[in-house]
Amino acid sequence: MSQHSYQRVIINSVLLGVVGGVIGLVYLFIVETATHALWPEEDSFEWFSGGPETVIIPLAAGLIVGLLYKVLKIQDRFKGFITELQEGHVEPKTVPAALLIAIVSLVGGASLGPEAPLGTAAGGVGTWLSRRTGGDEEDTRVATFAGISAVFGGLMSTPLGGPLLAFELEHEQNHAYYFRQMVPGLIAGSVGFGIMWPVLGTPFVGLYDFEAVDFRSWMLLAAAGIGIVGGLAAMVVGRIMVGVVSWMRRLDDRPVTRGLIGGAAVAAIAFAMPITLFSGAGGLEPIFEQPEALGIGLLLTLALLKTVALGASLGGGFYGGPIFPVLFVGGALGAAIHLVVPGIPFAIAAGSALAAVGAALAMVPLSMAVIGTLLIQGGLLESAAVVVAATTAFAIRYALAPPGQASDAGRASAATLA
Repeated sequence: MSQHSYQRVIINSVLLGVVGGVIGLVYLFIVETATHALWPEEDSFEWFSGGPETVIIPLAAGLIVGLLYKVLKIQDRFKGFITELQEGHVEPKTVPAALLIAIVSLVGGASLGPEAPLGTAAGGVGTWLSRRTGGDEEDTRVATFAGISAVFGGLMSTPLGGPLLAFELEHEQNHAYYFRQMVPGLIAGSVGFGIMWPVLGTPFVGLYDFEAVDFRSWMLLAAAGIGIVGGLAAMVVGRIMVGVVSWMRRLDDRPVTRGLIGGAAVAAIAFAMPITLFSGAGGLEPIFEQPEALGIGLLLTLALLKTVALGASLGGGFYGGPIFPVLFVGGALGAAIHLVVPGIPFAIAAGSALAAVGAALAMVPLSMAVIGTLLIQGGLLESAAVVVAATTAFAIRYALAPPGQASDAGRASAATLA
């Protein structure tokens, strides 16, 4: 790459950081405002305590999503930002429809996170900017990556975590890509973080209040054990997700029916257990506040219900990301592990399990180690336990699954099942 070409890449990265940060703020404002307008504030852990809205809104959202696919003549499914990262471009013309369907999906209570539509939107801007400025295929890949890194930098509460997550999800991990893409990604992620932080704050840092940990060396061994449990649990979660999406793919030529069935599944699960609605980020707080009151059985049931709701949301044509719901599953598992072995500090159990499930399911151990550490506000010692859990879970998954196989989260969210 020539010096002039690389200068253009750096300038574009700054621009994409600005645009990505603004897109993230506007999009999240719309989703949060509409959600607060339609839904009551209270979450419930009581069985079958869902009100009429837990049935009506997801069903209506499923119908609207199906009609949007039909009226807008959209392909049977969106590729999703993971596939778009791997392909190195996002078709800009798909962005408005993706954002519209994602807003309906998230406000409608689908068990999905905001990362996929935000990644698609900012990645689409990156693709468009590169093409407009005469960039070649490789420049377009870098600009797309930088755009996605920009929104992730703000969303994940760290300029490093955003591009690192995008980098790992791309599954093109070699030295050339590191120097070619990580520096522009870090620049865009830093700018995006700087724009979103004054408004959003740090969603992952201080989101939950954990007691201080009196760290002991044996906790590293405990973290490895949690990593093994998390890795095996992630494989079960992945099978369920992929199975549900695969089953619903037969309805791809009938988007309205598909949307209604997906909405009905989300509604049924939400009526039975309202805490399963939405991305799961807010749902973790009451779980972490009162794990003893919930008990091991209910915590594991919540993880299972969230997994099915995630699969039904993706399978039903709703558009959103799997990462936040997966963090919910991991957090519930961590709370259950703490109840089984109370000697493991809650922060270590929760942060390690959350990172382990995410690392094994999405095949992104470094990113999940960062997110888990931020979540528990851990120092160097606590972060070591989270890193051990994430890498152990990743190793378990890698050893038991065929090398090079796409992550279950990525396969399900991109809906590229055979």
